[in-house]
Amino acid sequence: MGTANAETALASPSAPVDFSAVLSSHPSPSDFADTSAGGIRCAWLADGSKGKYTRITGGPGVPWLEVQVLPKAADDWTSYTGGDQMGTQERMVFAGFEGAHSCGDPSCRVTAPVGSAWVMIMVHDPGLGVGDSLIGTESDIWEKLGPAAAALFSILAGATPSQLAWPAAIGRTASPGVEPCRSFLKASSLAHALGVARVSDYLTETQGIGAIEEAAERRAGFVRCSVELDSGAREGFVLALDNASVMDRIETSLGTTSALHADTLVGQVAGEKVVSTGGGTRPDYCDLWFLLGRDAINVSQSTHAKAIAEVIIAQAR
Repeated sequence: MGTANAETALASPSAPVDFSAVLSSHPSPSDFADTSAGGIRCAWLADGSKGKYTRITGGPGVPWLEVQVLPKAADDWTSYTGGDQMGTQERMVFAGFEGAHSCGDPSCRVTAPVGSAWVMIMVHDPGLGVGDSLIGTESDIWEKLGPAAAALFSILAGATPSQLAWPAAIGRTASPGVEPCRSFLKASSLAHALGVARVSDYLTETQGIGAIEEAAERRAGFVRCSVELDSGAREGFVLALDNASVMDRIETSLGTTSALHADTLVGQVAGEKVVSTGGGTRPDYCDLWFLLGRDAINVSQSTHAKAIAEVIIAQAR
């Protein structure tokens, strides 16, 4: 796609960075699903010479450009670009390719099926809409993003399957007759960890909203395990099986910009890591990632994150 197109899109000098550099302080499973599924996720970060945001907190503080490519997923493509509306097969042309595009908080996104791949390119301008844009108006963003989108889509349209055969870390499939959520944690044990009398059985995931991240999670073999409490709230965890490398990527983002920090869990053995936001100012929003053997497991937005993780470990051991 080229640095020149990235700098046009960002209206600023920029440089490619590892995607971990623009992760939020609460990285989610969807942040890692693309690469686990055999896709790529890339970022270009403005250098700050055009200024920094003054009305927002968190994040890099400057605009960035993001690209996701999910091979062999064109048939799953939907027009979803954000918000609450489910994506459809409706298409409109942008940069010479049929797809979908829209702006919202905090970005403007273009997505299209190109060849056999599902492709997304997005400009993050969190100040857009709050009078703190570092790129310009919504019209300015579309004009500046056009060359980058056209170049990206054209390159991928001419790519061979071997050129899109990136490394993958597909999670192992459960043995016949084995339900993966219960095999990691019985629902009754989860209820005990939550301090409640009962929870529902694990819920069957229904069709999502149609985002590329959902398609990537399915292809990567990530398993979402959630139960419903009598109050109607949901609790649970996400299994990234055979994906210990996810923890390595999360660790690269630890530091002053991340709410995550190294932590400990009862029952872990040597080599098994854990990071969490526990002990922060939002105990109701505790995120936790931990390793169990070669499996990376995420428990998010829960006051009981550590308790859930420790009963999972106890059941395994």
